[in-house]
Amino acid sequence: MMDNAANSTFFVCREPHGEHWQLGPLPPPAGGRMTLLGWCQTPPSLDAGMPPAPALVLARALSAVARVSFLCSNPGAPVDGDVILDADERMAVVDPGGLAGRIRTAVGRLPNPMLLLSSRRPETLLRLFDDAQYPWWLQGQVVLLSAPDAPAPVCDRKTLLALLGDGWVEAAAALASAGIVGILRPGVDGDLAGLLTFTAAIEESVLAALEREARLAGRTWAALAEDDFARWLAAEEP
Repeated sequence: MMDNAANSTFFVCREPHGEHWQLGPLPPPAGGRMTLLGWCQTPPSLDAGMPPAPALVLARALSAVARVSFLCSNPGAPVDGDVILDADERMAVVDPGGLAGRIRTAVGRLPNPMLLLSSRRPETLLRLFDDAQYPWWLQGQVVLLSAPDAPAPVCDRKTLLALLGDGWVEAAAALASAGIVGILRPGVDGDLAGLLTFTAAIEESVLAALEREARLAGRTWAALAEDDFARWLAAEEP
């Protein structure tokens, strides 16, 4: 539920270049488009992690324009292979990717098996922000966007581990041919997100949906230069 007592502001920055966002080398390679998504809330949330108001706006916007798939450690029931939950949702066990993939998972203390939850429901997407094993605030989550009517994507463990690493932008480029149109990753401390898209059309679609949902919720929306984005993120403005 939206926290109506909090005044949230949403802001974006296209084509950032700073390394301090902890989103890997910027700008991305040719063919990729990066946009920073930021939010601030007055009064500030006292709880760690993503505040409820920005989380709900993001969930509603993403589900309106894409099929959204993310790492999930709590399926609610045993999962063996792919499970079709209903027309809008699917839970899949990620291909372990051989012995090397299992070793990397064990060293990184990631769940085994890894599960990928694909959904078009905002209430389900809220789970991606507070998964204990894939913490958003520690940059431990990755969100795959595909066309709304596309089937749930198929990814192996090696690919997902690469998307969780510093070189995620380069790893993401290979997914464009597999039907992935965009990827969302949390930035430093989970206080912002990097949206990597592979076409101008999906970039515009996601940003238009975010602006629409923010304004429908009575929130402020702004497109900023990178220096201004940093100031707003630090709650110096507005």
